[in-house]
Amino acid sequence: MGKTHLGVYLNLPNVELTALMDLSAESLDIKSLDAGGNIQSAGGEVDLSGVKKYTDFDQMLAAGGFDIVDLCLPTFIHAEYSVKALEAGYNVFCEKPMALTAEETDRMLAAERASGKLFSVGQCLRFWPAYVEIKKIIDGRKYGKVRFAELGRYSSRPGWGWQSWLLKTQQSGNAALDLHVHDVDMVLWLLGRPKSVRSTGVTEADGGFSHISTVYGYDGMSVTSTGGWNCSDSFGFNMRAFFVLEKATIELDFSKNPVVALFPQEGEKQAVPLSDGDGYYHELVDFVAAVEKGRSSGVVTGVSAAESVKLCLLEIQSAREHREISVP
Repeated sequence: MGKTHLGVYLNLPNVELTALMDLSAESLDIKSLDAGGNIQSAGGEVDLSGVKKYTDFDQMLAAGGFDIVDLCLPTFIHAEYSVKALEAGYNVFCEKPMALTAEETDRMLAAERASGKLFSVGQCLRFWPAYVEIKKIIDGRKYGKVRFAELGRYSSRPGWGWQSWLLKTQQSGNAALDLHVHDVDMVLWLLGRPKSVRSTGVTEADGGFSHISTVYGYDGMSVTSTGGWNCSDSFGFNMRAFFVLEKATIELDFSKNPVVALFPQEGEKQAVPLSDGDGYYHELVDFVAAVEKGRSSGVVTGVSAAESVKLCLLEIQSAREHREISVP
């Protein structure tokens, strides 16, 4: 993900890359933007010989010379590093999920408020053209209200993480938090806060859930989501969604062409036009613009990212306790 963000910044005319930090000096010798896992990187060779390199985060913050700190780190240190950067007076963009616990998200929000700086989290689907167009359709009410929604995210096991941190529940929250948080965020963004959750999942030896399925409690609407990374290696990765409105059906499937199709009650199937770029690009363009203007666009905020984490944690609790849980 760090290389993905790096590739975006290097192609923005109003951004100058001044520093890179990694615990490993060897990892800082970046010559290619080719990424791994389920990240579709543009790739390509890069020359970063003029960029300062650090293996100590505090040292980099003290040296300064930049406006934004972009954190592409394992989730279990998101809170620590975000708070440090905010307290040092920098605007912070942190990868998703925001943190592992509700207490950590609250600490990050408190640091944001105290610093007066901008803070956002990489809930990239709020900027992904496919989901953006679906939100326009739902919010526009041309086809009536949503009656049924089903969201899904499926992946092979993520063996590419540093020291396999993604597969360690104490470091990543396992798939129930790391992967599923995207669709939880979409449930909140597209449909609003549910009244309750009832979840079930596939439990791993360390107590985490590598797959989770949830039924959300809404009045007049049936909503489910599921996500996990137990698929075979040959499957790879895919994200899907399905919405039944009063006067139309919407299908999103990144394995199909078109990615988003609209099936109106009256008329023929339509391909929904999508703008160029992906969510990683648009979220960083948005944050850079926010820093330039001194105010957030409000699409993704620390508060909204914390809400998604907290709802995810309620789902995990529901799956662990085998019961429905009310959403406060």
